[in-house]
Amino acid sequence: MKIIRLGDRYVDVHAPHEQASASPNALRSFLGLMSEWDVSDADARVLLGRITSEEFAQLRSAPRVLDATQLKRIASLLGIHRELSLLYGTRIASEWVQLPNSHPMFCRVKPIHYMLIGGVRAMSNVLGLLARRRRAAHDTMAQVEEPLGEEDPLSPQPLPPPD
Repeated sequence: MKIIRLGDRYVDVHAPHEQASASPNALRSFLGLMSEWDVSDADARVLLGRITSEEFAQLRSAPRVLDATQLKRIASLLGIHRELSLLYGTRIASEWVQLPNSHPMFCRVKPIHYMLIGGVRAMSNVLGLLARRRRAAHDTMAQVEEPLGEEDPLSPQPLPPPD
């Protein structure tokens, strides 16, 4: 059993009935994301598992049940978009994969090219990197929001007893 997050639900990608019920929304989300990220059909086919142009055209016209690997790939890409949205907002989430990135993981290529070259492993690496960045940003914000100590003159002080 392999449970993955696919959009707003969790799916056992090896259960045929769950593959069938998740596939239409997963494919619709994937195609929408490829459009938002300005990814060509040829590159989208690679991200989906190097499917042929005929298979891709078929998926667009008459969606079929996606296999577990395709669902996992889509889940990774949607997870990347979710992390980007949480970290940077929707505008940057739409552009980030096409922008140059100085992180050593990307070896001087855009994140989308890194994922095209590296496949599932690269998608997983990008998702992990973004999740770590988001956790670090959250931890930093939590430290900033921690209450100040009692010795701080701006912290609330008890009121003196009435006379």
